[in-house]
Amino acid sequence: MKVGDLVKLAKWCKNGPALMQVVEQGARNNFFVDALFLEGPEIGTIVEVANGNIFALEKYDEAMKEHYESR
Repeated sequence: MKVGDLVKLAKWCKNGPALMQVVEQGARNNFFVDALFLEGPEIGTIVEVANGNIFALEKYDEAMKEHYESR
């Protein structure tokens, strides 16, 4: 993910699913980004998110399907 990318937080996460925007890459390390909530109860809040919990919008539905089918 790059700064400025619109992403969707996985529905298994607290406050997910929600549209977010990446605002800082690798703030702590390469496995996390800082992202801004663009919807939901935390709108306007920036949080640290693991890369494995956010997905490009066009890949979101397939990622959720794969996650739940693997269980």
